[in-house]
Amino acid sequence: MARAARSKPKKIRPEAPDVPPSRQPAPASVESDTTWDGLLVGPGVDVPDHVADLALQECRLEGVDLSGRRFGGLRCRDTEFVHCDLSGAVLEDAGFTRVTFTDCRLTGVGLAGASLTDVHIRDCRADMADLRMARGKFLLVEDTGLQGADFYRFSGSGCGLVGCDLTGANFADAELADVYLHRSTLDDVRGAFSLRGSRISADQQVPLGGALLAALGIQVTDPPV
Repeated sequence: MARAARSKPKKIRPEAPDVPPSRQPAPASVESDTTWDGLLVGPGVDVPDHVADLALQECRLEGVDLSGRRFGGLRCRDTEFVHCDLSGAVLEDAGFTRVTFTDCRLTGVGLAGASLTDVHIRDCRADMADLRMARGKFLLVEDTGLQGADFYRFSGSGCGLVGCDLTGANFADAELADVYLHRSTLDDVRGAFSLRGSRISADQQVPLGGALLAALGIQVTDPPV
């Protein structure tokens, strides 16, 4: 009798970066059109205002100030960002694969059009982050502030926004498949129709219901006299 084939376990978390056993110190400054492979980048690195076509592979950036910098053609693979400041940084159309952001400042970060595959963001501040037309596959954001974040036309599958403050976030025209929203604050989210098919916990029904009523233009008023 033929043995029934075992079903493959469903993937629900991003893959962790494939990190090397050790890393070499990074150069003193970042330059365009370069590839950094297996390097440890500390707070003393000099980062110019504009960097083009930088590739980071199997690197760890810790305490690095990238705030307000503009990166064109950035590619990151198997890389860790820890205690870094990326507030106001412009990373449009960047590509991230197996990348983690831990305890980082991402307030107002520009990720429009970016590709985020197996990316894990946790314990960060990412209020007003711009993810317009970005693409996420197995993107997990945990315990992170995302107030006013813009997910307009964001395309995501197998993603999770867990334990996040999504107050006032915009999901208009987003395409989301199998998205987890457990423990997240959903007050005043816009584009609530785009959250159809997502998964929430029981205590999130009331705030999300309010957002759906607002999207339908339904008002709660006193009865007419």
